[in-house]
Amino acid sequence: MTDNALSKQLRHPPSGGYARGDETRQRIIESAIVLFGELGFEGASTRAIARHAGVNTPALQYYFENKEGLYVTCADYLAEESYGWFEPLLTRISKLENPDPDTCIEMFCLMLETVLERVLNNRAVHQRRLFHARIKMGQGPEKASLLFQEKLIDHVHRAGVKLVSRISGNAVDNERTQIRVLSLFGLATTFYTVKHPMFNADEEGRQFPAEQMALIKSNVREQCQVLMRSWMV
Repeated sequence: MTDNALSKQLRHPPSGGYARGDETRQRIIESAIVLFGELGFEGASTRAIARHAGVNTPALQYYFENKEGLYVTCADYLAEESYGWFEPLLTRISKLENPDPDTCIEMFCLMLETVLERVLNNRAVHQRRLFHARIKMGQGPEKASLLFQEKLIDHVHRAGVKLVSRISGNAVDNERTQIRVLSLFGLATTFYTVKHPMFNADEEGRQFPAEQMALIKSNVREQCQVLMRSWMV
């Protein structure tokens, strides 16, 4: 085995082994998400990420090879983590056959509520939401955006298109259908970037206040219902 092959093997140890290494790798990912979110790909240096994670700079190369590799790994991590939140609902939607309008509206409202839970839960610090937003806007290495799109956004968008297409009578590939789906998700995704005092409770690891979450969900649900009912055929 060459030194290069051994190095790559060590960067990706088998599951169940090297517990301390896995912990260090995860700590680097969490720190990188915070700094990439706050400063962007260009602004966040590997030195700053290493310092935030409490490791030396060569540790980043050991686990991720370079900054781009780390950024892509962060995107992959967030995509898989977020998909876990959506998977049960996406499965329910995929099994719907000729759903009635009320069911379509309810399912889309539940998707928006899942977005809100995802971005406002106690682990979604402001920088984490910003990193999500940066990826969706195509900032940083293209590979990260493509991976995030493939692993998360495409699945969620297809589910939304199915519901809007059914309620409006337009084809799933119709341009109006596509725009309507994006506008509906915009009701919730605006909270990716907003920074307001009412959202600061999660910064210290506390659960987002239930009363405020209910108010936000109620408002988003109301707007979703109004829009989707206006599109009914």
